[in-house]
Amino acid sequence: MLIVPLLLGLVIAPVWHGQALLLLLAALGFFLVRYPLAVLVKTRKRATADKALLWRWTAIYGGLTVLSGGWLVFVQGLGWLAVMGLFGGLLLLFHLWLVSRRQEMSLGGELVGIVGLALGAPMAYYAASGYLDQVAAVLWLINALYFGGTVFYIKLKVRQQPRLPAPERVGERLVKAKACLAYQTVALTLLLALATLQWAPLLTPLAFVPVTIKMVYGAWQWQDKKSLSLVRLGIAEIIHAVAFAGLVVLIFR
Repeated sequence: MLIVPLLLGLVIAPVWHGQALLLLLAALGFFLVRYPLAVLVKTRKRATADKALLWRWTAIYGGLTVLSGGWLVFVQGLGWLAVMGLFGGLLLLFHLWLVSRRQEMSLGGELVGIVGLALGAPMAYYAASGYLDQVAAVLWLINALYFGGTVFYIKLKVRQQPRLPAPERVGERLVKAKACLAYQTVALTLLLALATLQWAPLLTPLAFVPVTIKMVYGAWQWQDKKSLSLVRLGIAEIIHAVAFAGLVVLIFR
């Protein structure tokens, strides 16, 4: 969710400058700073010996982000990075608010996080090329849509199906997966609209074909507790993410 949007932004950018490497450092620092901050929020009412260490790593990761991003904004003149960074910062504050309420793993919380991570695509595109255009916006949207679908799919396979007996009829299994399948239907509809309006390449919806097949098959192939493997699910998600990235590059280049 972090790497794919960044790489897509870099690869699809019309030109490429070495300054984009600083954007990768800034994005990495911003991603890593979430963890010590989240732990600090969770333990804010308790005195622990680890707080000094957590603050130290927060300063290190935050410093990496500020220095790298600051160089791009003030020295390289990429002012729109500051605007996108501010939006990302607001999303981080919202995430920390959810952490304080123990709701960071809720559906809404995870989707907000994915919207923030998908920002890596237009930010990398802009840092690499100096351009911020329609392609950058489309890259943000398709990354957010793709990884948003993984949230629904993992919840289906990990939290929903293992808790229920497998329905005998295929139709009943599809009904149980209605949230996952409805999300994918909406995502495909948006992509088709973008392609029809020529706001995105005509073949853009093809990048979502493998993951759509995965979702339909996953809704039919019921997951029970005995066969549930988070490692296997994780590996499958990585493979599909690589396939998605490869298709997007071929379509946009």
